[in-house]
Amino acid sequence: MVAHTTSEKLKGSDEPILDHSLISLHKHTYKPNGSPYHKNLDKIRIPINFQDLIQDIAESFIYIEGKFTPTDPTTKFVIHQIMHCYEMEGEQVDVIRNPGITTTMKTMKSYGQTHMTSLQTTRWGLKQASQDVLDYHSHIFSGKLLLKYLMGFAEDYTEGILNVKQELILIIAHTFKNSYIEEVNADLEMSRIEWKIKHIIPEDRQKLKLLNRINRNNTAKVKLAHRIWDLYELSSLRDTVSYIWAMKTTNSLERSRYIIIGFQHTYDLNDRSNDVTKFNHADVYNIRLYLNSEVYLYGRWNLDCDKKLHSPAYYAYEQFQRNYYNKDMSEPMMTIEEFRDNPLFIIDCCHQPDAMKTSTVDIKVKFETRKTKFPENTRVYA
Repeated sequence: MVAHTTSEKLKGSDEPILDHSLISLHKHTYKPNGSPYHKNLDKIRIPINFQDLIQDIAESFIYIEGKFTPTDPTTKFVIHQIMHCYEMEGEQVDVIRNPGITTTMKTMKSYGQTHMTSLQTTRWGLKQASQDVLDYHSHIFSGKLLLKYLMGFAEDYTEGILNVKQELILIIAHTFKNSYIEEVNADLEMSRIEWKIKHIIPEDRQKLKLLNRINRNNTAKVKLAHRIWDLYELSSLRDTVSYIWAMKTTNSLERSRYIIIGFQHTYDLNDRSNDVTKFNHADVYNIRLYLNSEVYLYGRWNLDCDKKLHSPAYYAYEQFQRNYYNKDMSEPMMTIEEFRDNPLFIIDCCHQPDAMKTSTVDIKVKFETRKTKFPENTRVYA
């Protein structure tokens, strides 16, 4: 380390490295066709027809503006009831169903305390007593939803997109009831939804290199490698000591790498007085994942969250960032005490035998409880 530091001090005659490869990086706004006012179940299409531009989709975001009129000034409000779909040349690249639950589960494990300030632009982490999202005089709200917080494609594929038509499709949910917490109804209107994207303009030499590469191989396909966030729901756990959920059958390419389990009471769904971003432990004792005959979590967790015996599950949650993002250290958003009150159970199944890569895969999850049965009305998200 000392030798390296000393050698660095001998580079005083080196020319400074300046990056002039880009001459412009400006944000442009794309708007949906039709009326600027949107209601439940509306399908909103935001097209990009320009094909001679380089666009930074990974850092793009959806800007939302509207009016929310609560009857109680302490009402907690979140922006999450929009389904997202991203297409290129008419082909579906990525889709997020029930993005409120999906992105809540993803954000809780992917980001840490240092991200809390920047996440407030998405209206994440705002306390019920101080809702900065709303102006209580005009009842106007706004929010900025980064696409990389909403879709695996935008998070994983960070290259610029060139020479292709694109379209972002948003489908508004049938109800706004789980976008706020209040005992009585509130009115919510959306007056503006825009897609803001940076246009990348390279300097002439870089642009010429790029065009030459395209012209030499104009039929080549670009591989848009990314991880999909696929949500599945079990409407209710059986009133038994153990239960096996046959989640799905899939091909080898789309087999699971991580399974994230969250439990909620079914009466939370569309209930204005409950926070749908909160999960519970459902008295779970152990969870096992089966990919065909392969078992993940060979040992038992032996959980008892009521007695604070939840360290094994917290360790799996804590390690997620290291494994998923190849980080040296994880920075979990929740402490071990906060995790007990709002747990997510994570199973890492990245390492799989070769036989799994050439066959269909049956995915099953087994739940066990210490009690005589699972709590009634328990919904499972995975």
